[in-house]
This record gives sequence, structure tokens and C-alpha cells, in this order.
Amino acid sequence: MVYSRKPVAVMCFSSGSGGMEISAVNLANLLSSEAKVILVGKKSSFMEKLYYEKGNDYQYESVDFRSRIFSLSMLFKVRSIIKKYGIENVIFLGASELKTLFFSFIGLSINLVVLHGTTKSRPKKDYLHKLIYSSVNYHVAVSEYLLRNVRVIVPCGRFTKYKAIRLSHVFNDADQIYRPRSDGIINIIHVGRIANGKGQVDAILACKQLRSNGINFRLMLLGSSNGSNYITEVKKAISDNQLEEFVILVGHVTNVESYLIKSDIMLFPSRGEGLSLAFIEALHHNVVCIAYDNTVFPEYEKMGFYIHLVEDGNLAALSDKLLIVANQLINEKEKSMNNIDLARKYFGVDRELNEWLEILI
Repeated sequence: MVYSRKPVAVMCFSSGSGGMEISAVNLANLLSSEAKVILVGKKSSFMEKLYYEKGNDYQYESVDFRSRIFSLSMLFKVRSIIKKYGIENVIFLGASELKTLFFSFIGLSINLVVLHGTTKSRPKKDYLHKLIYSSVNYHVAVSEYLLRNVRVIVPCGRFTKYKAIRLSHVFNDADQIYRPRSDGIINIIHVGRIANGKGQVDAILACKQLRSNGINFRLMLLGSSNGSNYITEVKKAISDNQLEEFVILVGHVTNVESYLIKSDIMLFPSRGEGLSLAFIEALHHNVVCIAYDNTVFPEYEKMGFYIHLVEDGNLAALSDKLLIVANQLINEKEKSMNNIDLARKYFGVDRELNEWLEILI
């Protein structure tokens, strides 16, 4: 097969089971039509399992290591993978492992791209980080908001360039639009790993007013706790407010879409999103979306999506907005119909692929 680009390695060494790992798999699949792609990840990780669950047109190489800060085994394994496949493009998702990768790439001709998908808070502009990031050719962020964040936090090499590339999604038929249930139950959904900042507790507390107003609802929390202590706070919020029969801790699921197409409202008071794929899917399935006015969410409004944003961190405003939407749900769904076509326009696969091809050699 003749490819338009040199071989690409998509590297993500996370042991988690969230958006970054899914994004790495999706990106490898996306680029496999234009280049020989090798997905490189941690041995026995969720990402490796996800790879083998799907039919793929690319290969997977696993790396066994202990330390994410610096690992000799990772250094030599990655270097051998680069040479084995003649890799000239590397797209890296992560942070800590870049110290090891810097040494893996010494003396090799690599077009190094670092893909950023989450908000960073602490500047990394000391001498060591300046050295490590000096080899980066492109910093790519999944939203304009995140690109601004990266410019402030991450050091820039002499020849480093910046670019925003929104993630894409393979949309199914738009006729899978869920209508309000005849039994009067309003289905509310939150999608994200159970972690501080993702907003599960705020979502739970915002639902209290629905109950006090006699509105029958179900809040489904999709996402793995992955050992996080935050799950204790989530369970406490449920029990303290006697919401056990209204809130369901679904846990990690592989098919979020099957839940979205049965949902009326996405309640997503997250504090640090780069770009949520589940939020994009919700827009496409005519799920009415409510979020805090922070990070990437104002960008959706600028694109023309019909969504509801409330003051960042204002739980009372979030609760009031949820009550309003619940009381006029049919009308809200009618107003959200245009989101279906807009999601296809802004988050289509061809658009993302073409933007990646602009920076790959």
C-alpha cells in the first residue's frame, strides 16, 4: 500500500481508562489510511485491551516499565520500535514520560508532536523542561482554549509551532434521537472519570431541586473511579441527600452512545475540560447540555451550538437552570435540533484528518 505520509507512532503510556486513552486509539485508527501507524502503550493497559477489541489497520507495540518519571526499559524499547518501523512522526499523548522519550529520540530524525487534551495548571519552564520540550516540533491542543493554556504553561523550542485540532467523532445516523419518556422520567447523564474537578458532586447536588419540586428523574454517572478517593465524596453526596433511588453509579462503559441516545439532559459541571467527546456526542444526539461557563465550553456557543452555560462554580445557578430545562424539556429539545448538523460540521472525521496531514511529514 502506498501512503501519503511517513510512518507514524502514536504513543500513550497511561494506565488509565479515560478520554486520553480512547483518543490515542481513535487517532491511530484515523491516520492509518494515510500512513503506517504503530500504537505504542503500556503493557496490559486499558488502551492495549481496547486495541485488541477492535478490528484495526495498524499495529500495537507494548512497553513494560515501572516508573513514569524515567525508565531505562522504556527508553530502549521505544528506540527499538522507532528503528524497527522506520518511524519519522511521533504523536505523544501524556507528560511525565517525555523525559524518557527525549533520550529515546537522540540522534534520530523525528517529527515530534505533543497532543494536549487536558488543562495544565503548573508552569513547566525550568531548565530541565526547556531541554525536554526543545525537541518538540508541534504542540497540538484539542481546543482553542487549551492551546492558550499550553502557550502559557509549556516551554517553546526554537522551531516549535502551535496548532489547534479538534477531535472528531464517527457519527451514526442522526435519527437516533431520544424523545421524552411517556412515563415522565427525565434521564440525566454525566460522563467522565470519577475524579475531583469532573463535577459529579455538583451534578448530584443540582438534582436536589428536581426532587423537591416533584420532578421524577434519573441521574446516571458514567465513568470509572480508577482508585480515586473522590468516589467516597460522590457516594456521601448521594446518601446525605437521600438520592439513592435517583442516582445510578454506572461505572466504566465501552459504549457511551447507547446511554446518550436514551438521555434527555447532559449535566456536565466540569472544571477542567480540554474537549469532551461525550459532550460532542450528546450534542449530536439532541441531548440538552448544561455546563459551567469555563474552559472550552464557551467555544461551543461561538460555533452556534444551543447549550446552557451558568456562572463557573455557581451551584445555585446550575440547579436553577436544570429545573428550568426539566420543566420545558420538549421545547428545549426542539431548540437543540440544529446541534445535530453542527456537530457533524465541526467534528467530522475528514476535517480532523486533513488538519493532521498538514503537520505530518
